Amino acid sequence: MRITQYYIRTFRPRFFAALTRLFYAGKNVQFGTGFLCDSIPKIMIDKGAQLKIGNKVELRRNVEIRVHQQSQVHIGSNVRIDRGVRLLSTNKAKLQLEDGVRVGLYTVFNGGDSIRVGSKSLISGFVYLQTSMHGFKDRSQEVQNQGYDHAPINLGKDCWLGTHVVVLPGVNLGQGVIVGSNAVVNKSAEDYQVIGGIPAKVLKERT
Repeated sequence: MRITQYYIRTFRPRFFAALTRLFYAGKNVQFGTGFLCDSIPKIMIDKGAQLKIGNKVELRRNVEIRVHQQSQVHIGSNVRIDRGVRLLSTNKAKLQLEDGVRVGLYTVFNGGDSIRVGSKSLISGFVYLQTSMHGFKDRSQEVQNQGYDHAPINLGKDCWLGTHVVVLPGVNLGQGVIVGSNAVVNKSAEDYQVIGGIPAKVLKERT
């Protein structure tokens, strides 16, 4: 039992972290100290893009990081990302997870425009942060041929997004905002508001 626990908690994360550093070594990928991962993450990065991973970052299994065109992904220190999470940035967007952020399993960050998650924020599982929307106004063309509209998403420090939350383009959530499970957030919220519903509305203020 002790040998099994040592393998799962200590040896395997260090082993796969060393392989990850080896496989993705390059000028546009930087790893901090104390990096750990349960499997080699799938990292796709273009020549003009940049990925920075801070100190004491932990990635669970099957994390995917895609950094395209001239975009950036910055993961702060003491960040934990659960299995199956996908982080994508493209165009000239910056996707930033500040220090101490926790991300639940199978959450998606779709960064056609910039996404910032403030320090110590909690993102539950199966959350979708979407900065891009298909154009659809021209009925003479198929939706998939009408391109995208983009707007950034900003989450302040100490936010908490419940499971299955969807955050749409242009939303700014102030410090300490809590979003109830299954909410669809299409409008911004002020500091320490609790919001929920479809579409999300203010339910109360945190005291």
